[in-house]
Amino acid sequence: MSNIRKAVLTGLAVVAIGALWHAKTIAQEKSSSGVVTVFDHEKLDASFARAVSNGGSDLLWSHTSSQGTYNVDTHSRESVKAACKPEGCSHKGFTAVVYVVSGAATLVIGGTAKTTAPDKFGGQSIQGGESHRISKGDVYIVPPDTIHWYKNVAAPFRYLEVPVP
Repeated sequence: MSNIRKAVLTGLAVVAIGALWHAKTIAQEKSSSGVVTVFDHEKLDASFARAVSNGGSDLLWSHTSSQGTYNVDTHSRESVKAACKPEGCSHKGFTAVVYVVSGAATLVIGGTAKTTAPDKFGGQSIQGGESHRISKGDVYIVPPDTIHWYKNVAAPFRYLEVPVP
């Protein structure tokens, strides 16, 4: 009988601890003051260096909650390795909020890609698109499935991208 009592009490203790942990997790998600993550310039520079060696992008930060997974990526368009596909870049299922950290480029948005020779940094001449010269400090937002590419890149062209569902 004593072994049964110990097993039941142990089970109740485990359930209580699990319930408290779950309640604390939910409270943190709903709290206006959560965990702050700081990336100093050295960590940011290291992420951009990894982006260059990875072919153009690196995952800087990721967080999963009951609401979904959220990421912040670093991107570098410093080499042909980091180029968009010949038909341009587009994002499936998310809007990209982009902040330019360094360099400059001409962002071409929309239109239709033609079968001409690709630019050094990716993409082809897009007919009917809008061109915008972007540089350090600029923010732009690209909706899902919107074709875009970069031309006239002034390296190092680096930016942070936050995908928003």
